[in-house]
Amino acid sequence: MPRVAPVVHLTFELPDTGAPLRQRLAEAVVDRIRCGHIRVGDLLPSTRTLAAELGVSRGCVVEAYDELCASGFAVARAGSGTRIAAGAD
Repeated sequence: MPRVAPVVHLTFELPDTGAPLRQRLAEAVVDRIRCGHIRVGDLLPSTRTLAAELGVSRGCVVEAYDELCASGFAVARAGSGTRIAAGAD
């Protein structure tokens, strides 16, 4: 039976540093990875869910997830969600 990764519940406040919101969100996820709160293979919340929890637009979360994928911290597969990539820790 395949391993089913739990969906990570992300709780954090995004500081107003002047950086774009997508960048601050991506950095917050990377910080959670480096602190060990999120592990390789963990499933990130859906973009709709996270956007609603943070009170931001879904597009901003999509851009942050895209940034995480482009930098090798996450992998996205249609229908399977976005997971933390191997080697991201």
